[in-house]
Amino acid sequence: MSAWFDVYGCDLVRDGLLVGAVPRDVDDVAVLRGQGVSRVVCLVADEEYEPGDRRAVEAAYAAARIVESRVPSQDFGRLPAAALEASSALVADALDGGATVYLHCRAGWQRSVVTAAASLSRVTGDPPAATLAAVTAARRGACPLPHQVDDLETWWAGR
Repeated sequence: MSAWFDVYGCDLVRDGLLVGAVPRDVDDVAVLRGQGVSRVVCLVADEEYEPGDRRAVEAAYAAARIVESRVPSQDFGRLPAAALEASSALVADALDGGATVYLHCRAGWQRSVVTAAASLSRVTGDPPAATLAAVTAARRGACPLPHQVDDLETWWAGR
């Protein structure tokens, strides 16, 4: 397991939904497969990967038969409504289909936490404040940025 994944890891935030850090190697992907993950939604931009990590992870996903979808966003950045709509739809659809989903950003503390809340709001109809509280309680180290929480509320209000 990579040192990065060992430190930041992942947490089950709801049945079928894990949130956490970017997988960096084949061993990290094996951990996910061991958790039953069959779908990954990645919020990480290419430049956030160390050289060679992205290709190694793609190959590991293919070997493990894990389907990955990507909606790259900027670390510490805004989460535009279109990005939240796209990423939360991917997660919600996979959950509805019975998949176990791994949703990640770089450390799994900000973007992925907010996107998990958006996804759960889609699934349950609960307001984002409630789903964000639940995700934040379940994900160690969760610390969504205030502007990202604002983006979540704006996205929900515009749906």
